[in-house]
Amino acid sequence: MLPVLTDFRHAVRGLRKSPALAALGIASVALGIGANVTIYSVVREMILDDLSARQPDRLARVATEITYARYRDLREAGVFQDLAFETGIGNLNWDVGTHSEVAWGMRTSANFFDVLGVGAYAGRLYSQSDEGLPVAVVSYGCWRKRLDSDPGAVGHPLQLNGKLYTVLGVLPRDYRSVMGHGVSPEIYVPAHPDGWGYHPFGRLRDGLTRKQTQQAWVAAARAIGGQDFAKQVSRLRPMGGLAANAAGEGDDRRFFVFFVMLFGTAAMLAVIACFNVAGLLLARGVTRQRELAIRKALGASRFQLARQLLAEGFVLVGLGAGLGLIVDAFLRNRLSYVRWPSAYNLPFEFHFQSDRSLFLYGLATALVALLVSSLLPSLRGSNADLGLAMKQGEPAFSIRRWNLRNSFVALQVALSMVLLTLGVLFSRSFLQIAGVDPGFDVSHTVIGLVAPRPGQRQGEKGWSWRDGVVRRVKEVPGVMGVTSVGTLPLTGELPRDPVRRKGDPLSAARDAYSVGAGEQFCKVLGIRILRGRDFEIADRSRQPVPALVNRTLARRLFGDADPVGAQIVAGREKERVLEIIGVTADAKMRTLGEANAPVFFTPYADAQLLVRIAGNPMQWIQPLRNALAEVDAVSALDVRPLSDATAGAIFPMRVAAGFVGSLSGLGLLLILTGLYSSVSYATRRRTREMAIRAAVGATRSTILWTAMQDGVAVLACGVVVGLPLAVAAIRPLTDILPDGVDPWDPAMFAAVGVLLLAAGAAAAWIPAMSAAGVDPLLALRQE
Repeated sequence: MLPVLTDFRHAVRGLRKSPALAALGIASVALGIGANVTIYSVVREMILDDLSARQPDRLARVATEITYARYRDLREAGVFQDLAFETGIGNLNWDVGTHSEVAWGMRTSANFFDVLGVGAYAGRLYSQSDEGLPVAVVSYGCWRKRLDSDPGAVGHPLQLNGKLYTVLGVLPRDYRSVMGHGVSPEIYVPAHPDGWGYHPFGRLRDGLTRKQTQQAWVAAARAIGGQDFAKQVSRLRPMGGLAANAAGEGDDRRFFVFFVMLFGTAAMLAVIACFNVAGLLLARGVTRQRELAIRKALGASRFQLARQLLAEGFVLVGLGAGLGLIVDAFLRNRLSYVRWPSAYNLPFEFHFQSDRSLFLYGLATALVALLVSSLLPSLRGSNADLGLAMKQGEPAFSIRRWNLRNSFVALQVALSMVLLTLGVLFSRSFLQIAGVDPGFDVSHTVIGLVAPRPGQRQGEKGWSWRDGVVRRVKEVPGVMGVTSVGTLPLTGELPRDPVRRKGDPLSAARDAYSVGAGEQFCKVLGIRILRGRDFEIADRSRQPVPALVNRTLARRLFGDADPVGAQIVAGREKERVLEIIGVTADAKMRTLGEANAPVFFTPYADAQLLVRIAGNPMQWIQPLRNALAEVDAVSALDVRPLSDATAGAIFPMRVAAGFVGSLSGLGLLLILTGLYSSVSYATRRRTREMAIRAAVGATRSTILWTAMQDGVAVLACGVVVGLPLAVAAIRPLTDILPDGVDPWDPAMFAAVGVLLLAAGAAAAWIPAMSAAGVDPLLALRQE
């Protein structure tokens, strides 16, 4: 039999004789590798994987919106090999025959898929030759869920916004959209060549670097629209993958920082698991010193001994890795059922599938775990000394040295200090957001999202159509008020415009969120009016355009003066003169976690209704749906409680607290088991010393402290080392924490330190109590 196979046979036999050690080691590796591979798959999906495209590193996005006319001029300039655009995600009215549904679609240039360079799962994708034609492409998820995976769906018509479109093809199953973060539009259609809001991106010409393309792009933009336009469109950003996410700004940047931190916490958990196994193998190696020393004296080489010890580590890590992959498969399956709550019910598609990359990462993690957990114990154990091995136990009353096993436990405690601090920090952040008062009534408000056909929103016709819908909704028993809003609150997306007092220079402008609102907006939502009045129906036609400003914006522009009646100028390319009619209390319009931001409101006719209900909103969803269907049978409807918006606003921090809290809990569990096994081993090695102490009159408490003091010292050392590491880990996270959470709160660090010391002391106390109760006569007889 080959020597290696013999080593594995002996390793399995030896571990079977130590079932507790084997079970603890396998469980440690399984938790470390399982959690690590699962987090890797999440991080890969969110920030590492590129969008679906041919050579995505050769794509560049313009970091602003432009008009179609500017897009056409820039495309003709020929800086890029080709230039395409998309308009973001928006709702479509999908007439399915018996009724209409809300579908989420993306309008793009006809050459959108040509520039990306992607193929179709079924049929084909539209191209430049299809410009102006009523054609559509559907996502794989839409084809599977809404079209029942019908192979005949390609070529069939879809009635979208009152117009027939022919389905040309289905996107691949693993297609990742240009929006990123799992957002997946259901339907793609060519955009009409007019208007505003186009997000251009292009493919770099062969042989040109990004820097050269950037220079040529700025020169072309300057020639087309002057210096101001060139400055507006000057930034070209990478698209998709690590480079794009690392270069992101605002929410994208915070998203990237969080997932990098999450990956780091998973790596720390894996290291803790490896150190746990290393400590177990070191202890096992010491207990086998006599056996190993005798084998060495009989002619076994140090290499042979190290190989056998390494085989034990290989068996532990191999079985643990196999079990860890089962844990990973279970966790990824659970993650696939996670649904991001949203006021808009946006479509998300996450691809947590197993593939070659995931397998290679799992294999690499297992190999690193094997090296970290087994290499040093095997080298240490193979250096057994026969003379020392013949002396059982630790020398009586010796001055104990700080050994390698204690170092492993101290490092585990230090890393666990980091994990627990992050877990507490994100749990505090979640509780902070969950307890925030948004400044308006969520519990008695219902969202009525109506997706009308084109033309119903335009001009006076739009107001007339919207008024008819509002009148019918008001007739529903229990309805206390109805208004409309341009962008639903707490969805994380609000347009921003520079705002200044009329007569002030452009340099005095301050960015503020812009919200379109209907009559009685503040009354329906329950937002307090501090000065002035709410919107009225007559405000639609008044000039200058009436506006409400919140307290933060009023103070920034006017200080303590009364702004009611004053005029402000808002907008970028097209400025509007607004007259302030009222000042509202601050309310969280974009997210729950941000500080009070400046906001102004203007009259706006939109099909997004906010309905104030007397009672439980869930009981009124179907009556409201029926009322909306009566007044407009062709519009797509989606009625849901406004609490879905707050749930969506809380969800990211809920996920963050869940992930980091779970990892920190696992880390604490691992260090407690590691400390318990370390103290148990040490007390067994010092049985003779404890017996002699008891025989000469040492009290039970003295023996208990003697057995515990090494463990407590290791704990204290780990906490001291872990504190600066925790501070360093928190520093890059300060921008992603919600307003009101102090990341440097001394009480948090003190609480984590006390928790670690208390839990660790309890883990050390259990085996120490056994040592304190030793019978001196029996113990010395065994020695």
